[in-house]
Amino acid sequence: MSNSKNSNFYFGISEKKIYVCFIDNGKNEFKNSVNFDIPDNLNNNLNFKIILNLLKKNIRKLEKKLDLFICSGNISIQSESYQSIVFSVKDIFDERELDKEVITKLIRGAMQRFNNFEKNLTILHVIIKKYIVDNKVYNSFPDCKKFKKIILELEFVCLNKSLIHKVKNLFNECKIDIIKIVSYDYAKKFLDNIKDDTLCFSAYKILNGANQSEVILTENTSEKQGLFDKIFNFFDN
Repeated sequence: MSNSKNSNFYFGISEKKIYVCFIDNGKNEFKNSVNFDIPDNLNNNLNFKIILNLLKKNIRKLEKKLDLFICSGNISIQSESYQSIVFSVKDIFDERELDKEVITKLIRGAMQRFNNFEKNLTILHVIIKKYIVDNKVYNSFPDCKKFKKIILELEFVCLNKSLIHKVKNLFNECKIDIIKIVSYDYAKKFLDNIKDDTLCFSAYKILNGANQSEVILTENTSEKQGLFDKIFNFFDN
């Protein structure tokens, strides 16, 4: 078997079921998938070892089908803890050009403030809903605009922090690196009436730019910046 260190693997997690899927990037379809029922649910700590053993068993099953080892993947989670929260942030300057640095600073500050008062939620997606530049409203980035005052209207898509912690622990025990965690309840809005029983195809679509207003968040693992520092990649697509 060879190792797979790409993002072709997706794991769909609902209250009652886990799916393990492999996508064919060339055809935009899943070539293979396995799934299993969760006894009770992920919130029951007594089930952790049972779910872990089932996950390992089904990962091995798909690995045998594909003749490779699964080393990394993306995770799509369907959960009742899903929340979409609108958050506004503003700044005032003498005058300057609107660029990546300004937007990055504003979003980073908004996330820090949100995390300071909200201890039970983890932000999975950040969407820029509106740019209000010198009292004019823009739905997309107003390129090369000089300004004095800017307001960003943001949408934070969140899930319960303890649930995210459990999922990370689960896959850490399986020696699988998590590339990105996606909220299925958010991602399914971009399915265009396509059926997604595995919860995975919607994650594939959202991670491939289905929502052009979403800021891409990546986790930096360098010791200087810390494991969960966010790097904004919005203008590099």
